Amino acid sequence: MKRIGAVVLALVVWAAAAGEAGYRLEESRSIGEAAPRRMAKVLVVGIADDPKVRNRFEDKLAVHLIGRGLKAMASHSIVPSLTAMEDRERILAALEKEGVDGAITVRAVGLDEIGETGWAAGWEAWVAKESTIRELIEQTLPLPPKRAKRYGIEFALWDARPGHLLWAARTGTCARKDLQSGVSELLQLAIDGLKEAHWL
Repeated sequence: MKRIGAVVLALVVWAAAAGEAGYRLEESRSIGEAAPRRMAKVLVVGIADDPKVRNRFEDKLAVHLIGRGLKAMASHSIVPSLTAMEDRERILAALEKEGVDGAITVRAVGLDEIGETGWAAGWEAWVAKESTIRELIEQTLPLPPKRAKRYGIEFALWDARPGHLLWAARTGTCARKDLQSGVSELLQLAIDGLKEAHWL
């Protein structure tokens, strides 16, 4: 009986640890009344306070989308930096110049000051407002120089022409190391969410 009890306890501890380490979407939804449709060409825009994390987000998500038959391009190949005021205009100009149907943004939001509850409430208000991609970029860029220790990841799909929000999701809290080691898993959450909502 002691051995069985030890095995059961080990399984419980393992399951708890797996739950803590696993990534998940806390919320995901389509916005407005637009019917889901397949986009042929998409610009991927990563917004993170670490350039390496931004590039990793963009490159890996673009590869995911290309693997599903889309033409996808990373914004860092057009706008290498997001630290100056003119960078945000270059991102917005790329939406027109590159002739994309849509854009996917991946934003790492620092939670050190606002906390997860404050972030969740802010995200809810942002989704309800049905923001445009221009508003998101203008409000977010240029990025602050200070890097956070914990983040929440926001995904959003945008119609490139009017720039309206079509779909949005957010993860749970992630540590800085998760933005390096867990990028593929985090992006797979977005792919699965977009598939479930019939945008992919």
